[in-house]
Amino acid sequence: MDVNELLRTPGAELARGTFNDAVVVPGKWVARFPRTELEDARRRAQALKLIGRLDLPFVVPEVIEDRLDLPLGRAHVIISYLPGGPSESASDEAVLEVLDALAKVELSPELVALLDEPLHHAGGSRTAETITELVFPLLTDDERGQAAEVLQRFAELPAARGFVHGDLAPVNLRWHNGKITGIIDWDFACAGDPALDAAAFANYGWPLVRRVRPDLYERALTHAAMFPLTGAVSMISHGGDPAKFLAWFRRRCAVREHPPTS
Repeated sequence: MDVNELLRTPGAELARGTFNDAVVVPGKWVARFPRTELEDARRRAQALKLIGRLDLPFVVPEVIEDRLDLPLGRAHVIISYLPGGPSESASDEAVLEVLDALAKVELSPELVALLDEPLHHAGGSRTAETITELVFPLLTDDERGQAAEVLQRFAELPAARGFVHGDLAPVNLRWHNGKITGIIDWDFACAGDPALDAAAFANYGWPLVRRVRPDLYERALTHAAMFPLTGAVSMISHGGDPAKFLAWFRRRCAVREHPPTS
């Protein structure tokens, strides 16, 4: 079974992500075909099964079929489709419920063994070095200077460790009646800094982040400053086009604010 075969399913749609090609049958299931890093895909599928058993106030996709034992091109995992729509706004209560629930998760040895290294997609413990090697040559002198300042801020972050989703962008949230009822795409889940997840909610405005997590606010700013750089290095590392991430970083350079908070 491959992507083309599954696309013959009535209602099936193709979605192409950074690491996976996905066949989506809305309301039913999503089949994810990794393009690279098959060992990582297998580990993440096991992590998703364990995360699904955690006591969380929102739904996590259920692994319906795991065929990651097959070779690339045919290897896939089928997960449940989570209903719910996007939201252009978020209440403090809805965001706080998610961040509090993640903070309460115990980092058991079993769970930690299956999670990504923080920023695995961007080089992990070598994220700063990888950005310097791959992204800096694409920047102007002034942009490199601003990027170096962002990396210095990142290097000075205090150590922090909690259960982190790693990519709480609006596209990965499922809303119903003002609540986040489901969260998808746990590929970047890690034992890392909870401020990374708080930073993702800045899509709904930095004042919200300051209100719900004042203790994480300053660290969240630094993580958000890194987003265009880690996104660019991830795309380059996986043979993709970093143009949209470079454009994002250049918009910040133009106003000399990483990230803009107004």
